[in-house]
Amino acid sequence: MSKVKKEPRKERGAAGRLAALLEAGDHRAARGEATQLLADAAAPEAERSAAAAVLASLKPEPAAVLVGLAGALAALLIAARVLLG
Repeated sequence: MSKVKKEPRKERGAAGRLAALLEAGDHRAARGEATQLLADAAAPEAERSAAAAVLASLKPEPAAVLVGLAGALAALLIAARVLLG
């Protein structure tokens, strides 16, 4: 008896395209397509929901933004101290 690997079921429609874009790492295209879907009043509710979920997943955590800003400020202060003595 041979073992056949089953390929994952591919989603169809906009949700599938969004998932494929995210999996490929093309966040800019996924964000653009999700924004277009949300703006399209004729889009089915399931696709609009998937688009909203994609946009929410791409939004950075506020704490991460603050940590990044704090790190940049610390680097700036260290560089200023080194350069200015």
